[in-house]
Amino acid sequence: MSTETPLPHDPIPTARGPVAAAELGVTLAHEHLFVLSSEFQSNFPHLWDPEAGVRAAVDQLEQAYAAGVRTLVDMTVLGQGRDIGLVSAVAERTRVNIVLATGVYSVDGIPLFARFRGPGAAIEAEDPLIELLLRDVTTGIADSGVRAGLVKFACERTPPDGAAHRMAAVVAEVHRQTGVPVVVHGDPFEGNGVALVRILEKEGVPAGSVVVAHAGDSADLDGLRALADTGCVLGYDRYGMTPFAPDEQRNATLAALVRAGHTAQLLISQDHAVHIDYLTAEQRERTYPGWSYVHLFERVLPMLLKEPGIDDETVRTLLVENPRRLLSRIAAPHPAGHSTDHPTSHSAEAGHAA
Repeated sequence: MSTETPLPHDPIPTARGPVAAAELGVTLAHEHLFVLSSEFQSNFPHLWDPEAGVRAAVDQLEQAYAAGVRTLVDMTVLGQGRDIGLVSAVAERTRVNIVLATGVYSVDGIPLFARFRGPGAAIEAEDPLIELLLRDVTTGIADSGVRAGLVKFACERTPPDGAAHRMAAVVAEVHRQTGVPVVVHGDPFEGNGVALVRILEKEGVPAGSVVVAHAGDSADLDGLRALADTGCVLGYDRYGMTPFAPDEQRNATLAALVRAGHTAQLLISQDHAVHIDYLTAEQRERTYPGWSYVHLFERVLPMLLKEPGIDDETVRTLLVENPRRLLSRIAAPHPAGHSTDHPTSHSAEAGHAA
């Protein structure tokens, strides 16, 4: 297999077709349209009305467009009910660009589809997930022709277990062959982010091409600084999900990282889903009141701009420049004053080009 990282990517694949990187505009870098338990939905269709869901998504995305959003990254992957038909139906009716991800979200790390075959499995073989995820990036999802722009996996174990090492090898191969950034859903409370970055680096993914999702949930500023010092990108991507962390806490630690010189390594978003079947509508409203695609603009940014060191230029970097660089497959610049002995690639060297 090839291990050469290609040149930065432009235009950017979206659900409606390629879009020039310069046209992405304000980008919500970690959101969802629909998070579904597919087997339950297909066997119990009374649980949800897909057409009503599409209408709701279009309405909410148009509200986001009115607030200034031009692009949304849908981080729904295998294990979360990704449905390209539903996404395409929404994309046809909204002005917001939708970038899709590929990857695997599994509580146990490896889905049953691949658990018994692959490296170290009962049937020793090349990992079947590599070919499938590569197909999503290079050919398109299902038969849609819509190509994914990121690759994602999940690990909530501290320290990361064997499944995490296997999935890191899978997504690293996808990165090596395509240059797409790697997003890892970690555990911000136990703090396994640094270990996950180091595992990915050993597999050949430069830290600047790794997004540690949900890092901003943590209240441990020293831990956040240590994570930022690896050179990875930190996801402050659950604004509005107050049971994990209040907005005020997220703003305070984010501003501290900005003042420490890590602005180019930060993404802000909300991890919002129009429909998520893990909760009833009533439970969701009670648990996450006000959670939406526009929560950042209505509540968070006015507060964030009051933090020392935060100005309009900072906000533009967080919402426009950093996601544009990420989706262009250019690694984040390593923080000034911090050296690294870990692997790099020519994508990292191009970090200032966005």
